[in-house]
Amino acid sequence: MTGCYVCQSPANLYCGKCHVAVYCSKDHQKQDWKLHKTQCSPYRICQSPTLGRYLEASRDIAAGDVILTDSPLLLGPKQVTMPVCLGCFSPVDGSYSCSQCGWPMCSSDCEMMSLHKPECQLSQSRSSPVQVKKFLQMNEMYECITPLRCLWLRDNEPQKWKDLMQMESHYEERKNTDIFEINQTNVAEFVQKYLFVKDFNDEEVHKICGIIDVNGFEIPGPNIVGLYGKACLLEHSCIPNTARAYDQQLNIIVRAAVPIKKGEHLTTTYSDPMWGTTNRQYHLRTTKYFKCICSRCQDPTELGTHLSSILCKSCSGNMILSPSPLNPEAYVCQDCGISTSMEEADFMLKQIGERLVVLKDAPLSVSEAFLRDTSKQLSENHYYRTDVKFAIAQMYGRKEEDIDELHKDLLDRKEQLCRDVLRLADLFSPGVTRLCGLLRFELGQCIRERYRRLPKKHKIQAPAKTLLQEAADLLKQASVVLLLESQMQDEYQLGLQAEDDLEEVNKLLAKCRI
Repeated sequence: MTGCYVCQSPANLYCGKCHVAVYCSKDHQKQDWKLHKTQCSPYRICQSPTLGRYLEASRDIAAGDVILTDSPLLLGPKQVTMPVCLGCFSPVDGSYSCSQCGWPMCSSDCEMMSLHKPECQLSQSRSSPVQVKKFLQMNEMYECITPLRCLWLRDNEPQKWKDLMQMESHYEERKNTDIFEINQTNVAEFVQKYLFVKDFNDEEVHKICGIIDVNGFEIPGPNIVGLYGKACLLEHSCIPNTARAYDQQLNIIVRAAVPIKKGEHLTTTYSDPMWGTTNRQYHLRTTKYFKCICSRCQDPTELGTHLSSILCKSCSGNMILSPSPLNPEAYVCQDCGISTSMEEADFMLKQIGERLVVLKDAPLSVSEAFLRDTSKQLSENHYYRTDVKFAIAQMYGRKEEDIDELHKDLLDRKEQLCRDVLRLADLFSPGVTRLCGLLRFELGQCIRERYRRLPKKHKIQAPAKTLLQEAADLLKQASVVLLLESQMQDEYQLGLQAEDDLEEVNKLLAKCRI
């Protein structure tokens, strides 16, 4: 829980304008107003014919500053999920069910949670309890839960319903799509024919499903999607200037990832910034129903990184999407001019993608073999290769042996991989972001271990102090970023470790007299 801005006591009374400052009482809020009004509400809500509603910085914002804290209009399981408790979202096995509606729960405590109330009330339209039979696998019965929670607001919480109805559903664009048909069967018809809930027509159900898909934020860790009234106004960018995190109450906290000037649009990413242009465009087109035309998407080299480039079979030069990555017709070699059709390139990428999928549980040697093999087909920074590099960088020193047991060659390898991926992350997910925090943590561990392995007499020489200082800088940056994550997240625990390691490194630095 956040501390009161005046007395640091536990507090949950947020400023109604900026939703950042928090107080334990109205008196302390009034007491702080003279100071707080100079810092209040770092954004304004704007409107344009092309963007609709969006957020704009109302003053200069420093990197790391909280821009807004937004409580969820509602939370629910993602539509594609295994059976989970509808109170705490933990996996369930059917050993306990809600006494009122029959949906599987963890316990009577979860059964009584207000979060479960909407589907519990609506499911009681059945003459018999809900019966869930498939566990430990994806279960289509759960596709209705979050839509039901939204629909329930119409007759029970009109202000939240009003806020929900301001969100874009892209109802017309979704008609005649596969997801529309799936929602018709697994949500609309399931609600009407299995749960016997007749209060909502098909159009209402489909609009709600669209609102969830287009505006929902997937919360890391638990299998949850959240709808947030203000955070959903963040504009998309493939190089965002804000970062998102969640507190223990699953309020979304939006911070400036980099310094933001007054008047700049506040942006987030609704795709993965480390994907290539074609993948990002496809994901945005099929889930958010818009086409990104940012400078990165229009640059066939992706800011000189060649994140999407393949290698030329004739000269091994980089082949880029041409004439435009937004409307690709072929890959063209920058060196010799030879072209490769989209069909041929897509076939090759599909085959490589199939190899990538099975690497998750494979030994590290298999992942290294993937990188060796694809070095003849893909650019060094290709997003497939970068994805594997990031995974390997995290696993060396953790999966098969601890970092202090790693062979020198593998420690060097881990360091090189961290540096390779960090260069890209600093471009595409810059500043105070989870990805950069994780990479700096891993790199800091490498540098710290390199110092530990120095012969004793070398630890008092100038290069040793340089190593320690680099480790300290990396661990400090990592701890600052990772400790912003929810305490439920693994990243937060790594932040605590980075903090402890930093303390140790600083003690060693203090002993250096060079």
